[in-house]
Amino acid sequence: MISRAERRWALIFAAIVMAATTVPYIVAAGAQRDGWQFGGFLIGVEDGNVYLAKMRQGAMGQFLNTLSHSTEPQTPALIYPVLHVLGWLAGPEPWAEIVAYHAARVAAGLLLLAVSYLFAARFIEAVAVRRLALLLIALGGGLGWLLAIASPSALYGSLPVDFILPEAFTYLMLFGLMHLALGRALLLLALLAYLNKRGLWAGLALLGVGLAQPLYIVVGWAVMGAHAAQGWWLDRRGDEAVADMRHDWQAALVAVAVSAPLVVYNALVLGLDPALAQWMAQNVLPSPHPVHYALAYGVLLVPAAAGWRALWRRDARLALFAGTWVALGLVLAYAPIPTQRRLVEGVQLPLVVLAVLGLQSLAGRPRRLAVGLVLALTLPTTALLYLGSLGAARNVAEPAFHPPDQLAALAWLRQNAALGDAGLAAFETGNVLPAYTPLRAYVGHGPETLFIRDKLPRVAAFYTAATADDERRLLLAEAGIDFVIFGPREAALGGFDPRTSPYLAWRFETGRYAIYAVSP
Repeated sequence: MISRAERRWALIFAAIVMAATTVPYIVAAGAQRDGWQFGGFLIGVEDGNVYLAKMRQGAMGQFLNTLSHSTEPQTPALIYPVLHVLGWLAGPEPWAEIVAYHAARVAAGLLLLAVSYLFAARFIEAVAVRRLALLLIALGGGLGWLLAIASPSALYGSLPVDFILPEAFTYLMLFGLMHLALGRALLLLALLAYLNKRGLWAGLALLGVGLAQPLYIVVGWAVMGAHAAQGWWLDRRGDEAVADMRHDWQAALVAVAVSAPLVVYNALVLGLDPALAQWMAQNVLPSPHPVHYALAYGVLLVPAAAGWRALWRRDARLALFAGTWVALGLVLAYAPIPTQRRLVEGVQLPLVVLAVLGLQSLAGRPRRLAVGLVLALTLPTTALLYLGSLGAARNVAEPAFHPPDQLAALAWLRQNAALGDAGLAAFETGNVLPAYTPLRAYVGHGPETLFIRDKLPRVAAFYTAATADDERRLLLAEAGIDFVIFGPREAALGGFDPRTSPYLAWRFETGRYAIYAVSP
């Protein structure tokens, strides 16, 4: 049971956390000067421009997604429609889209923290322990801060997961990833419905998950399936401790049946459409070396073992659920799929629940010391991320901020380009184009630009003075380019002067930026 006072405390805590995550963005907006404007993101700026590009599609009436950072022919698909709907609500003005995104981020964060408290309360009886769990879920990290202090370089080819992987730690979602926070909140609601043996509600919640991040549905299926299978097996053995689990498989089957159509749809469009199939093939997100997960979760694993034993004695069904999710997540982290690191989604929550139950099993001074030690070891990563975001907010420079002449060029394109037109620019400029204009970019994002390894040398050659005009014309024709952008990034590629090319017609110029239309 959750009292009214508990609900009030959880909502106030959530509001404080989300207000704190918004402060760096307010600082960045206040730092704008001399025509420079804040682009809306302080970490993951390239990905942030992809989200804005999807919102721009929605603002222009396109609710089915295409890859705005690639010019290949594509079949629009129902992928990430949450961002498209948000863009439709915000309208076409860039500042309105940025404000709408962060308003939705705050709302999704409040929902996620509220549902996280419900989830923790399902396993924990003591109010103080529930509050500690929510604190660790919202602000806890791993030992990545030790690596950051010891050496700025990557370990085993990767940065610490608590700095880069939102599926592993909630704070990264709360700070900048609205759609993932919404997907996590709905996933938790689905799993809570499953624990209450309400398969229909679990399935409907999973459908909502799929509209924000389809892969999270598979995580929900895996957790429910593994838990129900264990209950069925133990029930067949006559284990009375888990007799309440004998019908869990029915709820799991109903949830899978209700949410399966969206999974099947995504599998078909991603497998049959050549552009989307290529997108998936190059969207490679491998899990780092296991030592990174050990550093990320090692502090919690020790008390979690004691917490699992304590929970087993009180409620074997819940103990199996929490333990299954933790073990399954760490195994799925190395599943043979390109985006394997996404499958650790949500593991932090059951791990925190078990860890605080383990801390609760201590008494008196040892408990206070253990809690203090856990907080001292898990909070510094979030503190470093937060301080870093404040530093980025005060540094008025690209990529987080846009210079005035670039903004003027983008404004001209918004007025004169049509939805679906294609633009050629250097990678950095191309990353911004679809976020602020109707243009599709030839290059501009790692996973979202198809065949990017082949395209980048062609872009560099296009802007190199020594390249033959026939080679440039071939690129323009093959990619269906309508506009060529020429700014400081493009000038740095090789000294090409587009004013001397008869197949490029000057259309606009301001400061260091010029725009040329491709002549037939």
